[in-house]
Amino acid sequence: MEASPRKSRLRTFRLPEIQNLTEFSNQIRLSESAIKKYITFAEHYYFTYGIPKKTGGERLIAQPSRELKAIQSWLLRNILDKLPSSASSKGFELGTSIYNNASPHIGSNVILSFDIDNFFPSIPANKVYGVFCSCGYNKRISSAFTSICTFKGFLPQGSPASPKLANLVCLNLDSRIQGYAGKHGITYTRYADDITLSCHSIKKIEKAKTFIPTVIKDEGFKLNKQKTRLMGLRKRKSVTGLVVNLNKAGVGREVYREMRVKIHRLFIDEADNYSHINGWLSFIYGIDDEIYNKLYVYIKNLSEKYPFSDAINNLLAKPPRIIP
Repeated sequence: MEASPRKSRLRTFRLPEIQNLTEFSNQIRLSESAIKKYITFAEHYYFTYGIPKKTGGERLIAQPSRELKAIQSWLLRNILDKLPSSASSKGFELGTSIYNNASPHIGSNVILSFDIDNFFPSIPANKVYGVFCSCGYNKRISSAFTSICTFKGFLPQGSPASPKLANLVCLNLDSRIQGYAGKHGITYTRYADDITLSCHSIKKIEKAKTFIPTVIKDEGFKLNKQKTRLMGLRKRKSVTGLVVNLNKAGVGREVYREMRVKIHRLFIDEADNYSHINGWLSFIYGIDDEIYNKLYVYIKNLSEKYPFSDAINNLLAKPPRIIP
């Protein structure tokens, strides 16, 4: 007997075949009554607070309770992470980083970036429901998963499942922009709410600057016009915080100079910021080996100059990683 179309899709993606709450309960080892509680009264199991935006106003963070977060994490691991996002999506995907988003734009003469305003709250529950339905789950289970993953009718910023769900919802957005970009010889990537396009022709980018916002609006999103940037030959080009030029993508000279100052203060003033500096060194290690090597040599030179500094003892006890 052939499997139903829904079961076939679940098996295609190797997803757990859950048809009702009893089967879901058995999968996650949580009682049905507890699951129903989170489905019906999900809004009561979030801690909400605001953090200031750089451009003004506040960003709402909705942090799920410990048990609700555990259910969302289960859905992420066992269902959502098994579903493919678009090749253009570089954020919140396993094995990707801001470098993966910046590196495709190396060598471009012109870079255009857009920022989607209030990205997570712009994704309504019905689109989340569509994600679960499209991968093979029936209406009842898709509705249950949607209730567990949404807050007041939208994706909450604070849930572990929200970033991946956002990428899956944006499959059509990515497809439409990539369709336009590929046709015109433009490189396109998206890191969450950060959209980047690049090429060698300023005329092509200027046309894209007019056309792409109509696609973004048509997909239900709104642009933060204050963050739209067109970066040409005479302007420093950056993508998701990394400086991009004709040969590489890296942290840039400003970060290098700031790190030298911080490291020097650590040795001179013996400030208690070793963990902060080592965290930055670990980040730079994974992004920009040239800058990392320069900083490592700088640290070694300082260690010879200030051999009795407590800061040196800390660095010797927990040295930064060395590039072979």
